[in-house]
Amino acid sequence: MQTLSKWHAGAALGVCLLLGTRAFAQGTLVWSDEFDGSTVNTANWEFMIGDGSDYGLSGWGNNELEYYTSRPENVYVSDGFLHIVARQESYAGFDYTSARLRTLHKRDFLYGRIEARLKLPSTQGIWPAFWMLPTDSPYGGWAASGEVDIMESINVATRVYGTIHYGGQWPNNASSGGSYADGTNFGDDFHTYAIQWEPDVMRWLIDGTLYHTETSATWYSEAAPSNDRAPFDQPFHLLLNVAVGGNWPGYPGPSSVFPQEMVVDWVRVYAPSSSEQTPFLGQPQDIPGTIEAESFDDGGEGVAYHDCDAANNGGAYRPDTGVDIEACSEGGYNVGWMCGGEWLEYTVDVNSTGEYLIEARVASQATGGSFHIEMDGQDKTGSVTVPVTGGWQSWTTVTTTAALDAGEQVMRFVNAGTSDEYNLSSFTFELLSPFDVNKDGVVDLTDYALFAGCLAGPDVGTMPAACTSERFDTCDFDGDGDVDLGDFRDFQRLQIP
Repeated sequence: MQTLSKWHAGAALGVCLLLGTRAFAQGTLVWSDEFDGSTVNTANWEFMIGDGSDYGLSGWGNNELEYYTSRPENVYVSDGFLHIVARQESYAGFDYTSARLRTLHKRDFLYGRIEARLKLPSTQGIWPAFWMLPTDSPYGGWAASGEVDIMESINVATRVYGTIHYGGQWPNNASSGGSYADGTNFGDDFHTYAIQWEPDVMRWLIDGTLYHTETSATWYSEAAPSNDRAPFDQPFHLLLNVAVGGNWPGYPGPSSVFPQEMVVDWVRVYAPSSSEQTPFLGQPQDIPGTIEAESFDDGGEGVAYHDCDAANNGGAYRPDTGVDIEACSEGGYNVGWMCGGEWLEYTVDVNSTGEYLIEARVASQATGGSFHIEMDGQDKTGSVTVPVTGGWQSWTTVTTTAALDAGEQVMRFVNAGTSDEYNLSSFTFELLSPFDVNKDGVVDLTDYALFAGCLAGPDVGTMPAACTSERFDTCDFDGDGDVDLGDFRDFQRLQIP
């Protein structure tokens, strides 16, 4: 469903009938509306009302004839189906009424498989659509920020269309797409219309059959000439509507029959399907070093991360993932509002076996929380407490230590709490000196004093209070089970600045 102009695909119809048989995995279901209630769920859908003038699009940009309402005469839910009904009637100065719904700021998506099971209207002058528009239009007005038409049909429903719009702002916009016709009247029964949306490719399917493909080699946005994925690298929202008339289908005639309706069985969105986990930007994170929280592996929900909901509620940096990422007051980005059970995975390369000091930058408005860090499935830190800091951007550092083996492995950061929420900015790993007795990341006179206490402890038969059994083991540099003169000789090599 276009605004301002319509691509007429007549010359391209035959080219797009080359059908594929490849099966495309759906991925994980992240949202759906099954229309199993008694009314339209307004947590999912907003009614758009009028002739478009209130939205800056008189005639909805296409010289359409209908006036959209939220009346039950035009839109209702019954027996598990959503009905969008176009009627020929006098209303608000118009001769036709219908309905238009959108998920703007309620359900916004980037990438994945988006599909609906629909039964279409079919008569001269009718124009049903299942489509998407950008949520925030970061590249400018239509169509510089894009439009994706998952399914459109005009007039008698014997052909369906899939189209993308991109390029510059109208009238400098461009479009491309395909269509499918196999002799079926798509108004006679339900069919499933889907788009498989990936960063560099879009595929249109009917009942699982591929009929058209577009790639990022074709689309572009004049506002981002160096970004091959623009404008289709930002969140979009869904629309369902039935228009009457307009520049593309033409207008109802003597043979037209009203009322006409599009019946929607369900709308479903699946996360991108991927079972392959790979390091973000293609390289493992080095340890020792700093790992930014937002640099978790690629692979998607349940593979490289688990997040409580499907959307990136922070809207920043990696909007194609379901992890909440926002701009950080300390610069860069942070992962936000980690809730109970969430986790993030990072492919890391530990350069040296040893004991590491781990410093995590965290912030929590009110609850605090806890986490632990695993390496290849083994808990290396135990529970680490995140304190309340009084603000989502009021950062503090929490520390822990872990004994790590050298080599490439998968690190998992796990929010071990239940209802606790906090923000995470980064982790820093520092290889501890074996002489850092108190494991504070600095070898100084305090470590000398602690070592001296541990060295004296066995000789006098009592363990000094400052020398715990764990610290006693730390002072056993040669690993013979005792802190003795052999360890003292090792310790003598230490030079205090």
